[in-house]
Amino acid sequence: MTSSRSSLPTRNEIIDLWSSKEYPNLLKYEGARPLLIKFGFDLMGEAETHKYLYEQSVRNPNAPRLPAVYDFFEIGPIGFRRGFIVMEDTEAPTVEYWLKKKPDMAELLYDKAAEAVRWVLNCPLAPEPRFGPVGCGPARHAAFPDCIAPLEFDSTDAIQRYFNVSISQAVGDHRNRRLLQRRNLFYHGNIEPSNFHYDPETQKATIVNPQDVGMGPKSFASYQFHMDFHTDREFHRAIATRIDYPRTTSIDGMERAFSYLVMCSDETLGLDKSGHRRPKPLSNSKRIAAAK
Repeated sequence: MTSSRSSLPTRNEIIDLWSSKEYPNLLKYEGARPLLIKFGFDLMGEAETHKYLYEQSVRNPNAPRLPAVYDFFEIGPIGFRRGFIVMEDTEAPTVEYWLKKKPDMAELLYDKAAEAVRWVLNCPLAPEPRFGPVGCGPARHAAFPDCIAPLEFDSTDAIQRYFNVSISQAVGDHRNRRLLQRRNLFYHGNIEPSNFHYDPETQKATIVNPQDVGMGPKSFASYQFHMDFHTDREFHRAIATRIDYPRTTSIDGMERAFSYLVMCSDETLGLDKSGHRRPKPLSNSKRIAAAK
């Protein structure tokens, strides 16, 4: 994606290496250049988001670092495709490592991580903004059960309709609310110390694992700072305090919707990606009549 393949392992070599390691999620490759190879399903959106953020970061000397993405490819049949992201290895330790090893650095590390998150929030949108990752794929966000949207919603209005349906089914209130702002921006959906690295020599933070970064209404950015669901609460509070992101009025409605969605057997609520009701399948008798 960002480099010639001449000094990279071939895709077949990567597949063979992955196959020999009992299917890990991450592989370090010690070749002509240190590489990190991430494997998983539905990685295309993450790869495109990572590539886009990297391209934005290299244009701005004050931006945090992101590892360069050298290649992305998929194997397997449609619906079961396994993806491989081949990227630069980040040699600097994680913020999580530094906090354990040198707790006296905590304030500096909080500052650097907060600067990196603030940069994501203010990053220019991709040319074709959508809800979720750049390019394709469902949004990953804590506002959804299992932190992933059940559909690839095609617009802000679609996700608005989805939340309205979930609230109406939860409390019997069928009013159409405008929960979400129409203006989209980037959000960071997983603010944990393991997702940031810090290099004391360059004094730069590096953002890694941007699978939970996406585009959406402002409430999706606000939600991350005002809901208490994070693994490392001290780290999260430190970042939230430094960024001081305003709490949007939509958060209570989003939380009400979430509380209902976790109990649903069908998290799509019978909706399509535009947030409209899917047609009910015809019964056998009606299918036979329609065929005549």
